[in-house]
Amino acid sequence: MELDDPGKEETEEDGPGRLAERLRWLYLFAFWSQFKPSEPFLVDYLIEEKGIGSEEVYQDVLDLFVYSRLPFLILVGFCAEMESCGYRAILVLGAASGVLTVLLTRFGVQMCLQQAAQFTVSAAFASRVAVPSLAFTLCLPSQFQEAIHTVKAVMLFSNCCASALGELLRDGDWVPLKVLFDLSALGQVLSLMCAACLPVPRASVATPTASAISNTLEEHLLPRSPTAARCFNLQEHPETIGSPKSACEVFKALVQDVWLSLWLRRVMWWTAWALAMNPIHGLTLTYWQSMVRSKHILKDHNGYLSACMYLAASVGGPQYD
Repeated sequence: MELDDPGKEETEEDGPGRLAERLRWLYLFAFWSQFKPSEPFLVDYLIEEKGIGSEEVYQDVLDLFVYSRLPFLILVGFCAEMESCGYRAILVLGAASGVLTVLLTRFGVQMCLQQAAQFTVSAAFASRVAVPSLAFTLCLPSQFQEAIHTVKAVMLFSNCCASALGELLRDGDWVPLKVLFDLSALGQVLSLMCAACLPVPRASVATPTASAISNTLEEHLLPRSPTAARCFNLQEHPETIGSPKSACEVFKALVQDVWLSLWLRRVMWWTAWALAMNPIHGLTLTYWQSMVRSKHILKDHNGYLSACMYLAASVGGPQYD
């Protein structure tokens, strides 16, 4: 389903060179934000280097990440729609949280500092949801699909490269585990620098306007669903036209967008699938290292396992036309 928005005409700033330059910074940020060679060995590091017990790791440390993810996601979604904040600022703050996370993990000697790192990493993870949204504002509608798939593939490929590098350095006994965290810190600093260089959205933002959404719904949804038409009618809600100003209007607009979107069957099923799979995915990624340790497997190959998973995801995803 395409949104027909005649107001999104190509301008001088939309030339191939300018578009490529804007997306290049976003791709660089996506790569370095995920480049953490230490990630597959976090549990090993906390147990072997920090002296934290195995049960304490997943009962008193990692569980804080699980519990704090949802509040940070809600906060990021709300702040990203505020005019005073926006997607770019969210990514800059998220990158700074990523740097702080690695520093706390690397140099923190107290349990409370390792626990604090779980909150900062939750903030960093939550900020990544703004990456596709920023991509929408940097390119033309005809480039949406390609840009989103590319940035997702870059993030997955970065995880693959970082995991493989960490495993190679660890297996060869070339560096101790703490040096892997030094490399992760370098990657996070580079991601912060790239975030600071991210361009502002196009002058004529490429995301659909309210009139375009209204026309599309009239054509594809509202004629077949009188209930949806009664529940929300853009013509009867002029306050939805234009950018919301207050926090109350932002929240109201978000609720209306979600409600309208869920009337589209494909969006509804995709949302249901995501709500079911994301918690499972998050719990597995959080606790799988602890489960390996619980089997008394001290010489693991977590890096190679992570690299294979992320590589398969990056090359096996949906293709664009």
